[in-house]
Amino acid sequence: MNTATVTLYTDERAYEITKYTTAIDLQEMITAPYHQAQITLQIPLHKQSEALPHYGDTGAIDLDSWLVVSEQVEGVLRAIFLGRLSAVSYGIEALSDPDLAGLVAAPEIMITAGSFIAPLTESQVYLSGKPLLSGHIYELGAFGRLLKRVLSRVLSSDVGSVLRELYNEFAPHYRLPQTLAGGAKLSALPVIPSQARAQQYAPERAPLCRSVFGRAINAAQVRPTGAPWSILSSFFDVDPSLIELYPSLEPASVSGEVSDFLGSTPVIIYRLKPFIFEALNTQGVDPNAPAQQEHAARLARIITADEIIRLGVSANAQDRVNSVYVDTPFNESRGVEAFGLVGTPTLDREDIERAGLRMYRGQWPFFPQGRASKAGSLNREVQYTIEIVDRLTRGAHRYLQGTANTAQRLDIRAGQWVKFETPAHDETRYFCAYVETISHSTRALSGGVITRRSTLSLTRGFYTTGEPVHD
Repeated sequence: MNTATVTLYTDERAYEITKYTTAIDLQEMITAPYHQAQITLQIPLHKQSEALPHYGDTGAIDLDSWLVVSEQVEGVLRAIFLGRLSAVSYGIEALSDPDLAGLVAAPEIMITAGSFIAPLTESQVYLSGKPLLSGHIYELGAFGRLLKRVLSRVLSSDVGSVLRELYNEFAPHYRLPQTLAGGAKLSALPVIPSQARAQQYAPERAPLCRSVFGRAINAAQVRPTGAPWSILSSFFDVDPSLIELYPSLEPASVSGEVSDFLGSTPVIIYRLKPFIFEALNTQGVDPNAPAQQEHAARLARIITADEIIRLGVSANAQDRVNSVYVDTPFNESRGVEAFGLVGTPTLDREDIERAGLRMYRGQWPFFPQGRASKAGSLNREVQYTIEIVDRLTRGAHRYLQGTANTAQRLDIRAGQWVKFETPAHDETRYFCAYVETISHSTRALSGGVITRRSTLSLTRGFYTTGEPVHD
């Protein structure tokens, strides 16, 4: 379809199905299920057995196949989707023409695929009295020793590095098909928990990468069985309003077996919610300060007025936050709160007088380690964490949520800021917002016409004026 290339990969061979593709629908988000693709195919019955991979013993389409969709993005051909098949639907139907009674044809074939971390989200980990299958069925004591060894390292390292190490305990047990980057292990995919790692593997993400901090992990959060990704999330991603942990397909910036094959680098991003830009020096700084908004606008990709089909925004009083307090392993609630004893809630007294107390209770599973020195008090450590959460959540009702339908913008990914040009009278206004979900739709219509659209789900939106400025 125009510049798109659609290919299925198995251990035996690759099947390029671009010429049979009539529609491509891709979705990317910062929360589960992270990525989804639906490909619509029109293949004559007599060609299906050769055009698509099938299981030899049942004749069903091979769900062990992986899907790659590649496109020209900003002048570079690269993968914009990578994932394993999760479902297919197809069949036969009678022709409606009475002159052709008794003949059958093939209706559309629908292929659905999930994220490239599907093996980690769908697989299972069990604990047993005896080890039976490395990486999948652990002996109870061995699994406990593994967690102790890995998680204890946060005492001398950062939380993100511990995530990398635990991820790399699970990931080597899963691989890509042999015809896709030589069957590379999922451990070849870089975890990005810091700005330095982002600069190396995902440079466009670096300006927004603020590392998650902490001295140690609250082991009470662990889920020792279930999917490997669930175990990782239970340790490191307890409060999605504060922390982001998600896979992304980034433009390739370094050479590697997967990056060279795809022209893109699959990565795992781990960071604080990217709503803070400048240093945090004092408690109680206005989270809606112009400096913070201006920085967001400078980082945004521009969507011009002639690309916008529809932009709708809304605000909701239920989003109001005028006080913030954080539960850490040091000050978990026991029925009577430790306000003022271990950390003090932030209080927007003027807003509380107008609307009543609307406190956000953050969950921070790590033993706090912020700006306080080794000699700093426990109260200072907790207070720093409260300050971080305050900057991420307070005054949320002043911002806008929204959805936008635009001309297709394959350069925009979930977890980025965008800036919509909205002309108004004698000046140009811009609506700046954070992308939580983006969908891309490509349709081949009769007559050879191809339509391309993108749909964005937006949050933290605000209006600004002035010409676009880029960092």
